[in-house]
Amino acid sequence: MRTIPSSSDVTMAHTSLLQGKRFYCRDWVFHKIHHCLQEKTGGPSGAPAGGAGKAGSWGVLLVGGPGSGKTALCAELLWPSSPQGVHRGLHPQGLAFHFCRADHADTLCAGAFVRGLVAQIRRGGLVPGYEEKVLEPAAQGALQPGECERNPAEAFKRCVLLPLLSAKPPPQALFLLVDSVDEGCQPGEGEQRSSAGSPRTIAELLASQHDFLPPWLLLICSARRQNKAITKLFTGSSSSAKMSVW
Repeated sequence: MRTIPSSSDVTMAHTSLLQGKRFYCRDWVFHKIHHCLQEKTGGPSGAPAGGAGKAGSWGVLLVGGPGSGKTALCAELLWPSSPQGVHRGLHPQGLAFHFCRADHADTLCAGAFVRGLVAQIRRGGLVPGYEEKVLEPAAQGALQPGECERNPAEAFKRCVLLPLLSAKPPPQALFLLVDSVDEGCQPGEGEQRSSAGSPRTIAELLASQHDFLPPWLLLICSARRQNKAITKLFTGSSSSAKMSVW
């Protein structure tokens, strides 16, 4: 039985109220993201020239206070609002994205997050061969309603990690963007979770799997500066794949 992610999995988490609104300044952030993508494209087998992280697995954590423009920046990266933004040419390198919203519980569900990623990667067609891999019985079983919510880490492994790792690397590096990854996390929650426990939040899921992302994929997350637990979750010594904090 094939499990096709429903439309509810790809709506609120895959749009932003700021989409289409004019964005100003922060050019340095886009330049740095461009540089990161170039590094991941230029190294052997997609590994960055600087050799950061394990087998090229490293990413970016954008931090700032409430209202500092994190979500606006993410929206601009995906949907450029000016000719200059279009000219940067970063948006075509977006493999998938997710906006966590405190006012929409579905966007904070790790299972729905995985199903949304699968739907976008299939629809985008940026990774040849992904479609066939995700339709294999093991992947479809992990995506079944209820099973994906019970074990989002296994669903992420079967339906995102393994198909991407077995696919031929794309000609240029791609990025996975998750805005407000700290939504749904209580202060200190990332520090209290047992390493053997199943991830309860999207942040925990990504932090536990980040080491294993293909070297050609750049993970970009945003979070409030005040949430030190989230910063530690992605940059602490427990992970060999470090996130650069901007």
